[in-house]
Amino acid sequence: MAGPYRLRAEDLAARGDAVALVSRGAAVTYAELAARAAAVGEALAGAGARPGDRVALLSSGRAHDEPAALAGVLAAGAVAVPLDATAPPARLARIARARGCRALVLDAAAAGLADGIDAALGAGLPRVELDAEGRVVRGAAPSDAGGERDAAGADGADGARDVAGAQDVACILHTSGSTGEPKPVPITWAGLDAFTAFCIDLVGLSPVDRVLRVAELVFDLAWFDHLATFRAGATLATMTRRDLASGRALRDAVGALAPTVIYGVPSMFMKLVAALPAGGAGAPAAALSPPLRAILFAGEVFPPRELAALAARAPGAALYNLYGPTETNVCTFHRVDSAALDGVSEVPIGLACPYAACALVALDADDASGRFIDGPGTGELVVSGPTTVNGGPYRTRDRVERKADGLFYFRGRIDRMVKIRGYRVEPGEVEAALASHPAVRQAAVIAVEDPRLGKTLRGFVALTADSGDADDRSLRMYLAERLPPYMIPEKIVALDELPRTSTGKIDYRALPG
Repeated sequence: MAGPYRLRAEDLAARGDAVALVSRGAAVTYAELAARAAAVGEALAGAGARPGDRVALLSSGRAHDEPAALAGVLAAGAVAVPLDATAPPARLARIARARGCRALVLDAAAAGLADGIDAALGAGLPRVELDAEGRVVRGAAPSDAGGERDAAGADGADGARDVAGAQDVACILHTSGSTGEPKPVPITWAGLDAFTAFCIDLVGLSPVDRVLRVAELVFDLAWFDHLATFRAGATLATMTRRDLASGRALRDAVGALAPTVIYGVPSMFMKLVAALPAGGAGAPAAALSPPLRAILFAGEVFPPRELAALAARAPGAALYNLYGPTETNVCTFHRVDSAALDGVSEVPIGLACPYAACALVALDADDASGRFIDGPGTGELVVSGPTTVNGGPYRTRDRVERKADGLFYFRGRIDRMVKIRGYRVEPGEVEAALASHPAVRQAAVIAVEDPRLGKTLRGFVALTADSGDADDRSLRMYLAERLPPYMIPEKIVALDELPRTSTGKIDYRALPG
């Protein structure tokens, strides 16, 4: 019986001169990608990394280096640990240490950030450096920076090797953790096999398609961009971070790259639509299609009015709402009926994917009854299946309703976790970082609605008597050294005391939103 799909250099090479990667400045064939991936694997072997070892990935430029690095790490049988190039080096060093990374594959633009990681680690990780086109320009000799091979990370508590052995884990992603540290989420090849096969079938992905690479590798959306694209033999159209910086830059990049498929978060599509010319004086409004034929969105709720605006600007594109936390990948899906969008009615998260078992658990007064709901009702969504960590069951902490039509509808969170621009944020992790400031006695963080930015974070602190010049600006700068940008509150307010409930806990509802 054949095992799950894996990315292999020989499979890439077999596609020959078909274009694997394209940007506004260059194109890379599948044969070239295979050769560059093999070179990455050879450099990792020279640095002492073996199959099953964890290898960190870091790209500041987001050019062709990143897919070449990913292909090289995966084809070599290593476990990819993507790092967020917008995060401070101390945070990235904690991730690399906790996962026991044996090497770092990076682009030249990330060298300074890598130096900061090494400084925080107290030693240097062996580096494999690529140019913007994914060619190896620098290898490294073996190093003991990652610690003993059997030390933390080899069989660590992150569960990455407890799923089905080291060889079954493809990558380890990290989300915001309620304990104050990034939470590791191992993704297996069996899960990626099920997910990519489903997506290829769902949108009919084929070699004639051009998939726009939008999400960062630290985000599970990016694994559709790369692995589903390569598995189908399609072309990955790459954008830089600068292309995503504004609506106008994003619009221009989409126009230049002419993708047929885009998978992104609603806030990105909203920014793109807002940047399109509105038309007028007899001229029609600018449209996104053709050649765009499929739009997939996930990561946050798409406001009905904004979704209707997207559908109007992409009349030739099928719309798909995909749902699932990182721990389950996509577990439900829904093809949107564009003709039925009225700008008011909500869109369901749909039905369970063929590989996912989705059930609702009742939320009684004790919040732990464990009683399953048959038929219509509202409860916590629980997921099992190959894309779910350890196979599940995984309690999502999402409140979901199943209506009489059998479709699931998202009804919010049971806990305090929020989505900021598609990224999952545990306010507790931000609170822990804020509370570590010597001038802060107490800290609380909540999500607030902003008409311009969507959901944002707001922090509240009670300061010590000798807090000195601690204020909103200095506290935000302090957080910037510890957290990625999307986790930093837009504003931090100083109060004499934080409000408390009758049991002495912080009363989040009493904080001024």
